[in-house]
Amino acid sequence: MEAPKEYTHQYFLTAAECNAEKEMSVSLLAQRVIEVATEHANILGVGYADMAKDNHGWVLSRLTIEMKRFPSLNEEYSLTTWIEGFNRLYSERNMEVKGNNGETIGYIRSIWVAIDFETRKPVDLSTISWLAETISDRPCPIEKQGRMRPVNEPDRITSHSFQYSDIDFNRHVNSVKYIDTILNLWELDFYDTHTISRFEIMYQKEAHSGEPVALLIKQDGNLSDIEICDDNGTITRAKITFNDKKCR
Repeated sequence: MEAPKEYTHQYFLTAAECNAEKEMSVSLLAQRVIEVATEHANILGVGYADMAKDNHGWVLSRLTIEMKRFPSLNEEYSLTTWIEGFNRLYSERNMEVKGNNGETIGYIRSIWVAIDFETRKPVDLSTISWLAETISDRPCPIEKQGRMRPVNEPDRITSHSFQYSDIDFNRHVNSVKYIDTILNLWELDFYDTHTISRFEIMYQKEAHSGEPVALLIKQDGNLSDIEICDDNGTITRAKITFNDKKCR
């Protein structure tokens, strides 16, 4: 049977999953992206169990979320994913987010790298010859990820240390925990009056439990650039576009 080029997962947003604004948070949506990507990869035969046979696995490298609005309390929503393309080093996977009435409420772009768990170096994806057969020609209308520059002359710097609950089974900081840490840079009152229309994050290297890091924040109007770094350089960079809620 031919492997499906698109895959859809239906969800329901419970009260326990909502943020203070009675909506889905960016970090929960990022978690859903990882889940749906994993499910589709399993169907295609390049999931965790398949890759682990050769001591390989997928790592999320870039994530861009652009939303008209986020799913709200007790709303049914869905994520549909497809592979846009790949080269030797990475695979581009997109998603469409729909609300309970079938309305498209957002799109997501993600870039995944397959690495060797022992060497921590990228795996050559061109060796998976049939992967080209999984590419879909379905368009994704949001802008691709651009270059993310260092945060120079930050407006503020915050110190942080990742702890036990931030660590995943690979024993480094979970991808979603970086997002939580970044979102916590703004107070609740700010989110009462602002919403996130576009969120971009680039994962550059791994952080571990107990390691001190610095968060550098630069704000220019509704655009904020964030960099998480340690003494050895950049760990993660992010870019957030905030909108006033009255402008939604």
